Amino acid sequence: MFRRLVSSYIVFTIIIVVLFTGGCKAISKETRETAKTIAKSDTNSPNIISEAIKHALEKSSKTNSGNQLRKFPYPFDGMLAISSDIDLSTVDKFESYHRFLNTKEQTPYGQGLGLDIADSAWMYVGSDYSEKIDQKDHSIVSEMSYFQGLDSNHLKDADKIVHYFKVGWIDSLHTFGDFSRDDKKILFTRNLAVAAWKTMNESGFKPKVWINHGSPTNAQNFGAYSPKEHFFNYQGGDNPKSPYYHTDLTIGNGIRYVWNSVGKSQFTYDNPLFPLRLRDGRLVWGFFRYTDDIIKHKIDWTWETNELPYQITKQRLDQLVKEGKYSIVAQHLGKGIIDFPFNSADIQTLQMLKTYQDEGKILVSRTVRLLDYDRSQKYVNYSIAQIEGKTYININSIDDPLFGKEIPTLDEIRGITFYVDNPESTYVLLNYNIIPENEIQRNGPDRDNKKSIGIRWFKPDYTDYTKINN
Repeated sequence: MFRRLVSSYIVFTIIIVVLFTGGCKAISKETRETAKTIAKSDTNSPNIISEAIKHALEKSSKTNSGNQLRKFPYPFDGMLAISSDIDLSTVDKFESYHRFLNTKEQTPYGQGLGLDIADSAWMYVGSDYSEKIDQKDHSIVSEMSYFQGLDSNHLKDADKIVHYFKVGWIDSLHTFGDFSRDDKKILFTRNLAVAAWKTMNESGFKPKVWINHGSPTNAQNFGAYSPKEHFFNYQGGDNPKSPYYHTDLTIGNGIRYVWNSVGKSQFTYDNPLFPLRLRDGRLVWGFFRYTDDIIKHKIDWTWETNELPYQITKQRLDQLVKEGKYSIVAQHLGKGIIDFPFNSADIQTLQMLKTYQDEGKILVSRTVRLLDYDRSQKYVNYSIAQIEGKTYININSIDDPLFGKEIPTLDEIRGITFYVDNPESTYVLLNYNIIPENEIQRNGPDRDNKKSIGIRWFKPDYTDYTKINN
């Protein structure tokens, strides 16, 4: 009885507010229908639908048909991520270039771009390379890493890494560490993986993205093993018979997306994800990264700083938009001895990329968000019902063929957009709960003259997290 009284009070309040703000004629059909839906729900929560609506949705056919789905969040016609490997970067360098990339603060290099670009991180550094990595003559041991060297009992940049992971400036694990060595010794062991995951679980630093790193002494790599190819026959991370085996732990602790060391000169992909079967029988999502160009039948690696103008060109961005595809651009943003890695040409390139986003052409996204979106958009399962002139779309689940069926969180379906005839009379639900109006985006016609409704993409975050305590 109390809930019915509350529902009646909500309806009465809606009508009174509208009367005071615009008179009786201002009570729109939309308002009356909203009030009716709330009243039917017999609850004090406006996010709960009536039993009649739920029954209609349950009776309707469930589908993941792409015909109803817009490929990218409105108004974009392409999506791009810059996937950065953390090689040779110190904390100071990391903070310098991410302050320029991610915030809109005034920096010594101009106003920040405010782009959603994330980086990777290491747990260990076991390299013996002699090169200097910054202008302060720091050696390889000063690379940004969770632990000091190979000592899992001695924290180094742990607080910084956890902080930047939680705020979104780090989204990937560049394997467990830098084990590249001139002396050819393999220092990685399974025990290092065990210690790393124990600490990661305790701290909350648990990326879903794994990016292979480096030379054959990085035996922790996995996903591209081939006994016939010298460049890949060293990989032992997914071999249960190897002393370097760890993918039971790695996949078991939440890694879902893997770059397996296979470079690509292709810039755009209709779908960057592909099923990857590991040697221990586990399945995980592999993903493609653009890493190089082929010049006169030879590989020209373009994933170095100051190569951005050769990677991201107007022609390639226009191609991405025209074809309606994805691109994941591999980079090493912290490489080199310069504390701020971008020259004027790099900055112009990044500003051009920002313009494509500002104009609603290409959505620039951190790597994990692009991969999550691609997976959700491809495997979302939903139902549609028409009741009393209203359209209800219920997102039932994400039917992931590798990791199983699951009810997603709101963040996991951000950007999912449905083509509909009348967005104003359409409601989107998640597991039979109406998604709050402030999370919904109703769109006019796009370039294909189709209207749509979708879940809002992540709100831009321009916060300067270098000024916020960890």
